[in-house]
Amino acid sequence: MKNPLGKITTEDDGYKVVFERVLPHSIEKVWNAITSPEELKFWFTDIEMDFRPGGTITFQFRDKDKTKSYGEVVAIEPPNRFAWTWEHELAVWELTALDEQTTRLVFTYSKLTDDYAINAPAGFHDMLDLLVERLAGSENISPFGAEDDGPEQLRTPVHYAAAVYETYPTLVKSAPVVVEKTLDSPIGRVWRAIANKEQLKQWYFDLDDFKPEVGFRFSFAGQGHKGAQYIHRCIVTEVIPQQKLQYSWQYEGHPGYSLVTFTLAEMGMQTKLILTHHGLETFPQDTPDFAWKSFNGGWGEIIGKMLPEFLDNEMLDK
Repeated sequence: MKNPLGKITTEDDGYKVVFERVLPHSIEKVWNAITSPEELKFWFTDIEMDFRPGGTITFQFRDKDKTKSYGEVVAIEPPNRFAWTWEHELAVWELTALDEQTTRLVFTYSKLTDDYAINAPAGFHDMLDLLVERLAGSENISPFGAEDDGPEQLRTPVHYAAAVYETYPTLVKSAPVVVEKTLDSPIGRVWRAIANKEQLKQWYFDLDDFKPEVGFRFSFAGQGHKGAQYIHRCIVTEVIPQQKLQYSWQYEGHPGYSLVTFTLAEMGMQTKLILTHHGLETFPQDTPDFAWKSFNGGWGEIIGKMLPEFLDNEMLDK
């Protein structure tokens, strides 16, 4: 992800997400971008607004049915605070000038029900990325509400699902594969096994290359149940040495986007490893090789048998 994920928490009236961005633009320019319909159409959508507290806002989706939705202006305090409702939800934009050409933006969106607590933050995350591009001069128009299941639209919800799963698992409607294993090896040895290319090749897949660095791209071949060959395309998305390794997982020539996360916890001379694989529902569901059951069995074999055997054999070789 180009920018940090918003932080999702729960309150008495629903879920809330808070985003923070530091923008290299004046506060006046940012204020105009978040309040002017002529600017909003680029990074958000077409909006009609009675720009006064209590004024009506009409949000025009860009789907084939040209769906409309409604809200109301709550507060206008230029150039620092702008708030509005959207149906039963609340958006609050807060700007602070750090200097003449730098602005801190804090955007809070709250009163979210369970059904929207992942997809709404994911949608606003993408829109804030578009806002950054618009402020930099982009003329691209947001596809807000248009039907598109391409990887760009799938990626962000999968990242948010992975981020909230440990704290709010019931928000994730499509169950990830989760495999837990306590390994009889210290955490440093386990980290090397999952993060070192030469060691990975001995128990995992024959990777073309691997470095535990955010943004590093790698690929490898795999075989389905009936011999079908699949090229896996992956990008490292998060690295916390000896704690967390995460990368995307896609298939060349097939739609879908998923996220694999290895989490390690030290337990004396042992290590607890938790493997989670989110986004499996985005792959073609008419192909048995992409079924949840197939991934669950595969990861169970890899984490439950192949990795422990490699670590045990490595001990014997020393």
